Amino acid sequence: MTNRHASRWHDPRLAVLAILAVCAAVYWVGLGSGGFHATEGHRVIPAYEMLDHAGGIGDWLVPRMFEQPYLRKPPGMPWAVALSTEVLGRTVFAARAVSALSMTLMALAAFWFGRRWFGPVGGLAAGLAQALMPVLWESGRAAEIEAINMLAAQVGALCLVEAMLRRHELARWAWWSVAAALGIAASVLAKGPASLPVFLGVAAACVIVTRSAKPLGRAGLALSLAFSIVTVWLLLTVGVLNETSAEPVTQSPSAFMFEPGQLLAIALLPLAAFAQFMPVSLALLFPWGPDAKTETGRGLGEDAWQVGRVLAVAFVATIVLFMAFGVRNPRYTLPAAGLLPPLVGMVVSGLGVWLTSKREGIARLMLLGRPWVWIALLVPAAWAYIGVIEADRRATSGGNAGALAAGMIADWARDEGIDNPIPVLADHLIEARPEVLLALEQEADRLGIDGLRVIWVPGLSTDADLSVVEGPAVLALRTDGSPSEADALWAELGSTGLPLAPTDSGVIEVHKYLFQLYLWPVNE
Repeated sequence: MTNRHASRWHDPRLAVLAILAVCAAVYWVGLGSGGFHATEGHRVIPAYEMLDHAGGIGDWLVPRMFEQPYLRKPPGMPWAVALSTEVLGRTVFAARAVSALSMTLMALAAFWFGRRWFGPVGGLAAGLAQALMPVLWESGRAAEIEAINMLAAQVGALCLVEAMLRRHELARWAWWSVAAALGIAASVLAKGPASLPVFLGVAAACVIVTRSAKPLGRAGLALSLAFSIVTVWLLLTVGVLNETSAEPVTQSPSAFMFEPGQLLAIALLPLAAFAQFMPVSLALLFPWGPDAKTETGRGLGEDAWQVGRVLAVAFVATIVLFMAFGVRNPRYTLPAAGLLPPLVGMVVSGLGVWLTSKREGIARLMLLGRPWVWIALLVPAAWAYIGVIEADRRATSGGNAGALAAGMIADWARDEGIDNPIPVLADHLIEARPEVLLALEQEADRLGIDGLRVIWVPGLSTDADLSVVEGPAVLALRTDGSPSEADALWAELGSTGLPLAPTDSGVIEVHKYLFQLYLWPVNE
């Protein structure tokens, strides 16, 4: 595809259909196959509990996982999964559809901004580049936070570019600032401050490129509105937490910063991030140099060149900020993914039009001759990923192990003649593979075990007050590690004389983790 032979793509409807077709092939095919795995359960279970126990605003403000307030992440993803579940049913497909839809909307957002800034061909190229970024395939096909956070970061960042850089009248840039604020607030509600470097990077880039501090006023409006929205949410959440006696499970953002012995990895973050975003990151090479300025008079236009320069500087500034915060893992730079595809649109829109002959030769080399070659390569590569890598990962789901454990509990309850509700207490297993216990609850319902519920007891192996459980109970304890969770609990309770005895079912394996069910008979 070149600008000489691309008039058909000037129709936005045809371009959108092409982008949707690619998104369907990459993100929606086989989305519901395989059970939940890895940390998907940490995102899905709070959503299900919101739906099951929705009795007031507090049940939606404070995510809970197995009856424990769970504040390691904000409620944005559980809200989205709950909404998707209400529409599509309680299925794996519905939970993962949140991420697939987020990736699809990101591609459409890249198309819309790319078309606005660099014309019809630029818009199509930007949308397809966004849809085909290999680093996003995993996030876009899992019930995880990254995809919805990246969508919010992209919308907030690109609206912020429009508000700060473009010469709109007051009313229009105010609306762009409001749109940016909503994107920024949505990213905080999805993953806390994880995307903050992206927005700060955009603001810094606009100042650097324009050599003026005037755009900061517009950025200040967006950030102030976003801060106000987040503050209201925090105040409401604190109010709800004050009414509960349970200590919430939390995690400080500092846990991901300046890890000991990782200074070299932090220093190499720019190279790792550039490699991670290949091949889209190759477009970063074009907004620089004397030829880039020359091209503004060949058809690119001063405004379009300025936007491209801002996007490139913003990406670099974002990575530098991540380094300043002590981030070493390039995966944490994923919120910057939305800055790059419009740059691809800028480069492709110049083929045969305004790129200098030297730079057009470089662009065509990077594009492997023609832009459609990348599409022909990456779509089959995505299918290979789905059929091999993703299939192997989903095969590690603990769903079958949970169903097996439910059957063991049903047999025990039947043999003992127990009709009372049976609590299942767990800690380390929830931290490792919570989908095991989700499947246990679902299979118990199918088997007719009334009242079985899983309760998360943090610190189960050390100082938990187990005497609060009356009647028969089951402990789901990890048996891997040295000492294992089960060994630690046995050592603690051995001197108390509690009649704690393991089942005769043996150890159950889930991926690299091992656990066993222990029976706690009726207290006398």
